This record gives sequence, structure tokens and C-alpha cells, in this order.
Amino acid sequence: MMRRWSGIVASLLMSMMATAASADSRTSPQPSDQVDQVMARYNLHPSFEKLGRGLGNTLMGWAEIPFGVHERYSKEDTGSSFFTGLMIGLFKGVVRTGVGVYETVTFLLPYPEDFRPILPTLPYYQLMKNGKPREPLPLE
Repeated sequence: MMRRWSGIVASLLMSMMATAASADSRTSPQPSDQVDQVMARYNLHPSFEKLGRGLGNTLMGWAEIPFGVHERYSKEDTGSSFFTGLMIGLFKGVVRTGVGVYETVTFLLPYPEDFRPILPTLPYYQLMKNGKPREPLPLE
């Protein structure tokens, strides 16, 4: 039973992250059923993209911590670079989680203008950068 729920939660998280990663596209899908027609009529697609971004940032804000360590890590000064990256990652994680809570709570309001993202997507979820695939993280 627990394995079944963990699979459902994992698939839900992956779908929210995919929604957050694809939030840069501003085109609404073509309405195919009544729900899509209502969403298109009231322009609800951007607000639900904002909700997905907010939930993704709220749940995955902690992911900034390993990215902060990875960005600052150097082989010459291992200890201090690790702790510097840890502190930067913790700060960015708190900010990303806070922005996620804000976007989740205000998903129906068009702030910032036109439901634009407040923070950029985490580098790990940007699969393509300048036309090249991203570099894998250590231990990936």
C-alpha cells in the first residue's frame, strides 16, 4: 500500500516539475473538450501554470542546497567552499520556497504581470542550455 502511494506522489511531483519547466511557453493549448473551452474562455491556463510553478518551487526549494554546493565547490579549498555553497544554497532554498508559497497562494492573480515567473527554473531542470544538453551533476 505504501509503495503504491509513493509511486502516485512521485508521478504527481514529476508532472508538477514538468509543468514548471514548460511554463516559459505562453501559448494556450487548443480547446478540445468543455473544460479546455472554459479555461480558454477565461484565460485560466497561465494561472494554472503559475500554480504548478508555485507548488514545484514550494516542494523542490530544498534542491537549491546541492546546487549551491556544486557551484561553489573547489578542490583547492574543500572545507570553506563546501560551507560557502551550503549557506548560499540554504538562502536560495528559503527564497525559492517562499516564492513558491507566494505563487501558490496568489495563482489566480496576474501578478507579476501576465503571470510571468518570479524566479528562473532550476538549472537541473533546464535540459537544454544554448542548444546543448546540460552537464550531469556529480554522482548522477
